[in-house]
Amino acid sequence: MWLKSKLDDESGAALIMAILMLVLLTIIGISALNNTDLELAISGNDKAHKMTYYAADSGNELSKELIERAIENRGWKDIAGSTYASGDVTILNKVFWINTDLPSVETPSSTNRDAELAFDRGQTYLRVGANSQLSSGGAIQMAAGYEGVGKGAAGGGAWLIYDVRSRHEGVSNSQSQIKGQWRHVL
Repeated sequence: MWLKSKLDDESGAALIMAILMLVLLTIIGISALNNTDLELAISGNDKAHKMTYYAADSGNELSKELIERAIENRGWKDIAGSTYASGDVTILNKVFWINTDLPSVETPSSTNRDAELAFDRGQTYLRVGANSQLSSGGAIQMAAGYEGVGKGAAGGGAWLIYDVRSRHEGVSNSQSQIKGQWRHVL
């Protein structure tokens, strides 16, 4: 009888239930914090990758302007020194625009590059190689943008096909490489 009366006594049950609920809520809270930390790390890596990709893409776009400027000025011959720096752009190989060593146009790096661009959070390396080709064409001219100005693609002649590699090394060891081609009609 005495044991049965002690077992039927429910005093203290609320305390045990409250403690169990607190333990359960603590486990749920810790799990939510771990999940939040993981999601923040994922979004940080995604942001670093996108910044690196767009920096490599901007290097690819800038290389087209550098090629056209080099062709127009016949390189940077009139500038003294082995390199040319202007703002955040450094040309390490002043004759990159006439490189014909396409097999060696490989991944640009800190030791194998024609130009480099300094960004606030990383470095972009450019490697350029050109290959000349005779262009097709004949008597019929294609529209060349402005009537009577420039050269139509069907007018015959030659092209310089530039292979461009742009590689950016950014924050958190993020790396991205863009490969592109640029055609200059001679």
